[in-house]
Amino acid sequence: MRARFAVVVALLPFLVAATGRFHNDAMKVRGFEPPVGWDAQPVGSYARLLGAWETKDGGRLTLVAQKVAAGASARSLADESRPALARQGFRAITLSPAPPAGDESDRLLLDASIDEGRRFVRQLYAVSGAVGYVVTMVGPAARATGMRRDFDEAAASLSVGDGGEATAPQKRRSEEH
Repeated sequence: MRARFAVVVALLPFLVAATGRFHNDAMKVRGFEPPVGWDAQPVGSYARLLGAWETKDGGRLTLVAQKVAAGASARSLADESRPALARQGFRAITLSPAPPAGDESDRLLLDASIDEGRRFVRQLYAVSGAVGYVVTMVGPAARATGMRRDFDEAAASLSVGDGGEATAPQKRRSEEH
């Protein structure tokens, strides 16, 4: 099952679904806010793909979730995905701690480049209980700085797990002006 999860994660940047505040009770997503200005895309029949969004600037954002084995962590999911990601052309893969969220999830960031450096990839791996989540953004390298800020805001909005209410939406930089 973990190998299939790694393959789905590897293919996500190339797949293309709901906008506004997103939630999915079945997969314990209490809240997720795609970046302002990103348009929802159809999900289709991809079972693990919960949502997908695009921007006119060539960026894609996806949210997937899947049940994981007991004891799985964000690090173990990322480590298991690395070979599949490398086969998909991900280069210069780096892992770093993700800022803590207002939920009980374990989180880790992955950064990479694809298409000979013409595009960047940023992923958030999160595990809460028996569910693993991956938020993936792919975009043109020339737009990486702004799109990474969008990613960081969206990733911070991801609220998962069993307990409590979804976290309140944070004021976004585009809403402050």
